[in-house]
Amino acid sequence: MTEGEAITQSLSVLRGEIERLESLGLRFAASLVRVAEIELQLRHHNVSAAEIDVLNIAASAVERERYARMKKED
Repeated sequence: MTEGEAITQSLSVLRGEIERLESLGLRFAASLVRVAEIELQLRHHNVSAAEIDVLNIAASAVERERYARMKKED
């Protein structure tokens, strides 16, 4: 089994566990498992830490702009 296949299989298992946990009302536990899912997806798609930093900066800028627009409307 290749690393990609192993990651794909693990993602499938994690998604099933997330659904199961949510169906039991265990939202926080499901969120924690979702973090593991995201980490595997990042690795599977070879997303670097630098790329994640760029996304975080962009998301922060969008959020600041949205907040500024909301304040102007008040």
